[in-house]
Amino acid sequence: MKILETLGQHRGRQKGVFQYKQAAAGVTIDSSIGTAALTPADVSLTRNEWTKILQAIEQAPQGSFRLTGTPPFTEPPNQSLHDVIQRAVPNPDGGWGWNESWLAYVCAILEHEGSVELYSGVLGPGSAAYIPLRRNPGREDAR
Repeated sequence: MKILETLGQHRGRQKGVFQYKQAAAGVTIDSSIGTAALTPADVSLTRNEWTKILQAIEQAPQGSFRLTGTPPFTEPPNQSLHDVIQRAVPNPDGGWGWNESWLAYVCAILEHEGSVELYSGVLGPGSAAYIPLRRNPGREDAR
């Protein structure tokens, strides 16, 4: 399994630490190494569910997304990556439900795996900013 941190901090204090593994059957996310105390401690997304998330990102009307804030957004990017993920897989097959931690973990995996890329940073202590992401253009566009 790979160990990752979420993009940004929860309430400006701590990063979410988790581990995940991607296999032919799908993606398994284990929160037990972090401090989130989630029930269940680990969840899985099937290969079909993961593919639906990737397709939703690819087909999103805009190429940029927000990780934080509550829609509607008055300034671009105007779409939430959390909303895109939840619409793509509203009821995961494992019987668990989405929460902010699972969404943050999936976003970090998407960034780590190269499906989205981070293109902004933090403002500093006591300041908050949205974290915009954009679709990775792919190899054919990178030439």
